[in-house]
Amino acid sequence: MKICICQYDVEWEDKQANKHKICDILSEVKQQIHWAIMPETCLTGFTFNRRLHLKDNDIAFFTGLAKKYRAHMSFGGIFCNENVCITVNPEGSIVSESSKIHMFSPSGEHLYHRPGSKFQPFTIDNARISPFICYDLRFAPVFWAVAEKTDIFLVIANWPEQRRNHWKTLLQARAIENQAFVIGVNRTGRSPAEDYCGESCVIDPQGKIIFDAGNKEKAFVVDIKPDDVRRVRKSFAVLRDRKRFSDYGNLVG
Repeated sequence: MKICICQYDVEWEDKQANKHKICDILSEVKQQIHWAIMPETCLTGFTFNRRLHLKDNDIAFFTGLAKKYRAHMSFGGIFCNENVCITVNPEGSIVSESSKIHMFSPSGEHLYHRPGSKFQPFTIDNARISPFICYDLRFAPVFWAVAEKTDIFLVIANWPEQRRNHWKTLLQARAIENQAFVIGVNRTGRSPAEDYCGESCVIDPQGKIIFDAGNKEKAFVVDIKPDDVRRVRKSFAVLRDRKRFSDYGNLVG
């Protein structure tokens, strides 16, 4: 599966500039891809400006790109007052709309957005994909809950420079403990509140970083083999021995 990770400096509250930027970096991709992925709030930056929520024309922009490149397209924004990751298929139909489950209270996100009410896994060529958003990465139980039905975890983010060491460590942890691929797609540059580290990564089911974007603005193509998940889980059957997350609390309750 050829994955296109779109990492760039999201222009603050400027949808049109970001649409141009996305088109520019995608135009440099000269091979057929199966799936292109944008960061969290990819058209606006991490703003609480209600006027900049996703509109129908914004979604149409991404469905147009999906049709043009004949690829799935995942992108983030605020829709119906929830922080979402939406995925459209090559025909332009929405196949997944998943909401951020954990509001980032240090920035006051809980005062502006509702916590997630929707979680919608999807498949690409039989690969089972579970999407999460930024702060969700810190909460292992939600990953455990869907691990047995997941080959690839997607995490789109606006992850800041000041916590960059947490980013890779947590991505690797989610891959190792669930024996699945983890794709983390982050932004670069800065907003009025934060600097961002980039470092979009692909982690294999053994926890090895097989791709790291550094801090470059670019559309990076990475080829993975989702069948590796089944091979790893068969050879070292950790998930078979794992209890439900709640059962561990009962042991010490």
